[in-house]
Amino acid sequence: MPGAHHHLSASAETIHWGFFDAQLPPVRTVRSGDTITIDTISGGPEILKDCSYAILPEHPAVFEALTPRLGLHILTGPVAVEGAVPGDMLEVQIEKIELRQDWGWNLIKPSSARCRRTFPSIDWCICRLTASE
Repeated sequence: MPGAHHHLSASAETIHWGFFDAQLPPVRTVRSGDTITIDTISGGPEILKDCSYAILPEHPAVFEALTPRLGLHILTGPVAVEGAVPGDMLEVQIEKIELRQDWGWNLIKPSSARCRRTFPSIDWCICRLTASE
């Protein structure tokens, strides 16, 4: 018998911005065998100010409520598995990835000596994305 299906939307209550932390409380708990669809958003205000593509409706509320801590990645979650304890091995299968936006962005950050010679300054670009089967 298949498990339940859950949906985790991206919102100021379900997102953390710019850090990974194993101590974060889960925003959703699932059982082993369940499936979950997790919505994400990408791009902070500094990226989106130059973006000519449509942004998701969640973006403004997230920007108003949250501040990035260490980096630029906007992460939805975490999700806990009922009964799992630290040290357990979990299997996660990604069934599909569906684009919610028709664009993405890429950052070049010269953090090493080799990169600084090739890319002397921080720069980013916004790229059009297309889905393929």
